[in-house]
Amino acid sequence: MEKNNEKPLYLQFAEMFRQMILNGELNVGDMLPPEIELAKTYSVARITIRKAINELVQDHLLIRRVGNGTFVSEPKIERELVSVAGFTERLQSRGIKAGAITIEVNRMKADMKMANLLLIPQGSEIVEIVRLRLIHEVPVALEYSYLPLTLFPDIDKESFDNNSLYLLLENKYSIRPYHSSKTLELTRATNKEAKLLELSKGAPLFLMMATVFTEDNRVMEYVKTLFIGERFRFQVY
Repeated sequence: MEKNNEKPLYLQFAEMFRQMILNGELNVGDMLPPEIELAKTYSVARITIRKAINELVQDHLLIRRVGNGTFVSEPKIERELVSVAGFTERLQSRGIKAGAITIEVNRMKADMKMANLLLIPQGSEIVEIVRLRLIHEVPVALEYSYLPLTLFPDIDKESFDNNSLYLLLENKYSIRPYHSSKTLELTRATNKEAKLLELSKGAPLFLMMATVFTEDNRVMEYVKTLFIGERFRFQVY
C-alpha cells in the first residue's frame, strides 16, 4: 500500500480486497481472516481494515455473519419487475443454474378473495402449487402459484420439480403469459418460511404479488413469491 497516496489507506485496502474477489483469489463463500489478523499482516491499524471491509459490505461483495465472520457473498440476482418470463427461463438465460422443489400441490375451491384475483366465480376449482426456488441447489425463494382449473384441467397431476411452469402451460394447454401486474413489499420470514428458506425467523424478504394475464386478458395465474432479501435486486425499466 502507498501511504503517501492521496487516496485514504482504507480505500486502498478496499480496492485490493475487491480485486482479489474479482480475480478469483477469493471465491464465493470464502471467509476473510479476522480483522486483527489482517491488521497484523499488513502492519496497519485494525480500524483501517474494518473500514475497508465495510466498503465492500456496502457494495455487497462481502457479508458479515454474526458470530461466524466475514465472507465473500453471492452476487445479487437481478430481477425485472415488468417481465413476464418465468423464474427458470429468466435465470437460465443468464447462465444461472435454476431449479425447484415442489412442497405442496393442492386442489381447492376459490374463496371470495381468490375468485376476485383470478376473475372466476366463487367456489370454482383452483390449484395451489407451492415450490421452493433454487439457484445452484440453494433455496432463494418460496413461490405460491394459483391456477384456475377451467383453463388448466388436471394440472395438479403434473410434475413441477425443476420444470418451467410456463413452458408446461404453453406446451400442454397452448396458453402463455402475455402481461402482468405486480406489487412489491418488504416482509419478514415466518417460522415455516424461515425453515424452508434456511433462514432465521424474522429474516427480511421481498414479497412480490403478481396477476398474470393471457393475450385475450384472462387471468391465468395469481402468484406470490417470497425472495430472500440479500440475494435479489429488482429493476424497473
